[in-house]
Amino acid sequence: MAKHMAGKHYRGDAPEQRTRRPAQALVQDEPARTYIDALPKDDFEPEEPPARRRPAPAPKKRRSPVIPIVIFLIAAALGIFVYILWSLGMFGGTGILGGSLLATPEAVSSASPAPTAEPTPSPTPSPTPEPTPPAIYDDGTEGYMSSGICIYNNKGFELFYGDDSMAATYAEMINDFADMLPGIQVYNMVAPNHSEFGLPARVREYYGESSQRENTAAIYENLSDSVTAVDVYDILNLHNNENIYFGTDTHWAPLGAYYAYTEFCEAAGAEPAALESFDKTSYDFTGYLAYATGEEVLYENPDTLDIYDPTFDYTCEMSYDGLSFYETDSMNTHDESAGYSMYLSGDMGCVRVTNNTLSTGRRLLIVKDSYGNAMAPFLTASFDEVHVVDFRYFEDNLPDYCESQGITDVLFFNNEMSANTSDQHDAMRALFD
Repeated sequence: MAKHMAGKHYRGDAPEQRTRRPAQALVQDEPARTYIDALPKDDFEPEEPPARRRPAPAPKKRRSPVIPIVIFLIAAALGIFVYILWSLGMFGGTGILGGSLLATPEAVSSASPAPTAEPTPSPTPSPTPEPTPPAIYDDGTEGYMSSGICIYNNKGFELFYGDDSMAATYAEMINDFADMLPGIQVYNMVAPNHSEFGLPARVREYYGESSQRENTAAIYENLSDSVTAVDVYDILNLHNNENIYFGTDTHWAPLGAYYAYTEFCEAAGAEPAALESFDKTSYDFTGYLAYATGEEVLYENPDTLDIYDPTFDYTCEMSYDGLSFYETDSMNTHDESAGYSMYLSGDMGCVRVTNNTLSTGRRLLIVKDSYGNAMAPFLTASFDEVHVVDFRYFEDNLPDYCESQGITDVLFFNNEMSANTSDQHDAMRALFD
């Protein structure tokens, strides 16, 4: 017979397999315990103990709201203080805060910024060297004098004996002329003669000739601010080995006049024409010095005289005295027997040329000696009108003429000899009587 039935247990069976609960889970007080012990053990089926209640939590104490605010303000103030110190660069060294909190004066002074590297300088461009004039031909002799003319290297040379006093007198005269021509731009040009660029310095010194470089410089230095100096000495010297002067005559050749013309255009702000833009005609020429000396060597070495005619459309009027004019077909003549007077048809009182192709608004008047004849044709290419006045033959009053003709620019032009001759000064002053 089975020793047990399902759901019940008896004594004598195998050891109990019931799970015993802890004592504190079964009872809570002593009366209940006595009652339980009095019950039969076999019929006892323990009941589940009542659920334990957790004790109610003790009420929390409320903190004062002032304390967090104070802590926040202190932390903020400390943060601002640290930021100020950091921005001032007062942390240095090592440690939690980089050493001492405030840098010592020595530390501050030693914390200088690293030096900035010097920029590499750009290379300075080399200045353009000034052109060197060609050496003047020297045959080792002193030449010789004939009728007051120096004969050297198969050429004749007038010698110059001027001084600074005469140069100053000439400059003061030009200054006076400028004052009597209000509203007109006034220029002055003095052309050295051939001896300055054809005779070696030792030969000029041998004959006691005055320096034309010093004389022209004295003239330009004494000009007032109302007169623009046009110094052509250097440009002529640069071309001294070219045919810029005649060897048998006292004048310069048209090539020398052309170089001076380009220098004037630069000073006057005018556009120079190319030499090739003119029609060139060449003639054999034996000048005044051959006739004056009778030297055979000069006749045996004649010059070439080149005439440069404008190719643009122009109108030319001429006058022997500057009072009455007549129109001509050409400003130059091609009568070979006229010699140097082929330029501008000789020494006319006034020649008036209108360039019918220009409209610059500028009218130039040039007061000149015979040197100006070779330069005037070039000037007509750069101005609307060019009025060429020879002060030896012009009978009108120059200021009145300039006003009536609307002259904008006046160039006083002489060679070195005329600029240092008192008779020539008197003839120029007569223009303003």
